[in-house]
Amino acid sequence: MVSGSMTGAGKILHVTQPAVTRLIKDLEADLGLTLFIRHSGRITPTSHAHILYREVERYFYGLDRVFESARTLRNNRGGQLRIAAMPTLSSRTLPEAIRRFRQKNPDIDIIIESEVSVHILDAVRNHEVDLGIGRVPKERDEIARLSMPTSYAICILPKNHRLAEKKTVSVTDLSGEAMVTLGSSSLLRLQLDSVLRLAGVTVGSTIQTLFSNTASTYVSNGLGIAIVDLFSILGADLSRIEIRRFYPEIAFDFAAIYPSGDRSPMVVEFAQELRQVVSDEITAMDKQMSEISSSINQLGC
Repeated sequence: MVSGSMTGAGKILHVTQPAVTRLIKDLEADLGLTLFIRHSGRITPTSHAHILYREVERYFYGLDRVFESARTLRNNRGGQLRIAAMPTLSSRTLPEAIRRFRQKNPDIDIIIESEVSVHILDAVRNHEVDLGIGRVPKERDEIARLSMPTSYAICILPKNHRLAEKKTVSVTDLSGEAMVTLGSSSLLRLQLDSVLRLAGVTVGSTIQTLFSNTASTYVSNGLGIAIVDLFSILGADLSRIEIRRFYPEIAFDFAAIYPSGDRSPMVVEFAQELRQVVSDEITAMDKQMSEISSSINQLGC
């Protein structure tokens, strides 16, 4: 699945290519399934192979966790915290929360995995991680949650874009504009689509990216404007983009989640630390937006 060929798999496993071929044939015979289609010396996994591969990954994921926990116990360390978080927090928010947490808990091993929110929920439900951070439904009885302060979506523009002359950007300003959008499964994308639909606004050509923290790169290259959460631009190069408040306001809320029957003090402590970081960053962004508005006023716009 990783190497794309029997020979490549053999090199990774340090066995011969015929041995790999025999093992796969034996596995297919035992399962009664065709896992690979062979052609021109290469193999292509079937849909059954992809499904089984995901299950095998989950197995090894859990096995790795057992070994990590054992290593922690052998070294007499303070424990381990495994976190699955949406990528938008990876630039600055999550590192800052970890920095503050580690000041009080220097012996805790921390493992971070970036996942979209729907996968984060599954990981927490299946006890694959201790803590998830994402945009998940509130009506999940088996999941405990600590809500983060609600923030808002912002508009990011290329430098010298005509809309940069405005203090704020409204939904009607997006009419006909080239856009950098998030994936269709993104809650923020769905929120924006709803706002556009209600306003009767049609945008221009679009570039779709899965993660909001990559949108600023496309915007900085003049490929369009984007509506993103404020956390995604905290680590961006602001010398190449402009940021503006967007109206009507689109709320961006998320939560730290963990299994309701497993209220580990370490997990709760980290979630509370994260909540304070989020609050601080929203306050800083509010201040920055006010300064931008004031500077535009001084220019007579």
